Amino acid sequence: MNLTAESVIVGGQTVKKKLVYALLGGFLFLGMLLSIFGITGVAVAAPLSGFGEFTVKFDKMVGEGFQLYGGVADGATTKNNPVAVNAIDKATINGLEISKAIPALGIRVVITSDKPVEINGLLQKATMVNGDAKFEELTMSENYIGNYDLTDPAQRAEALAKEFTQKANTITIENGNLQTLYLFQKTVSLPGMKVYFEKLN
Repeated sequence: MNLTAESVIVGGQTVKKKLVYALLGGFLFLGMLLSIFGITGVAVAAPLSGFGEFTVKFDKMVGEGFQLYGGVADGATTKNNPVAVNAIDKATINGLEISKAIPALGIRVVITSDKPVEINGLLQKATMVNGDAKFEELTMSENYIGNYDLTDPAQRAEALAKEFTQKANTITIENGNLQTLYLFQKTVSLPGMKVYFEKLN
């Protein structure tokens, strides 16, 4: 019986322009991640915004000190998008996945963590929130905003934030799917973080 192996060299061609764009985009995003999450996987005062809408998915999030109010946020191509602002004092997230499509490069950047993610001081501005939510000690209130000049963009943004508010001691969301323009955490711990790239269809 002959068990020798034969090597075969297969030739190919690399499109240099696409390769350079992909590498630059990857290094830029990776540099941003490292500056945000640091070598230890813990970030302090880390905002993500200004590069368009991105998607946040998770299996389960449990948060304490939840508050929801209206607001506006700028995206990569449009200004003053109406958003739901979610503020949570402390959150634990299982099965986290953050992704951002970059059509110019034909890729999607995906960040995942297979272990519980701990966040303090979470502030998020979402254009869409989808999931199964449960609240404890929920309070909803509509507030008077007649003293604001709604033709002034600054006053209109402040009025949006105060017109309707929702608060709860705890919030639990399962099967979460959020379209987000802005994400800020005072501190975040991402054990088991993985970053990879997918080709867009």
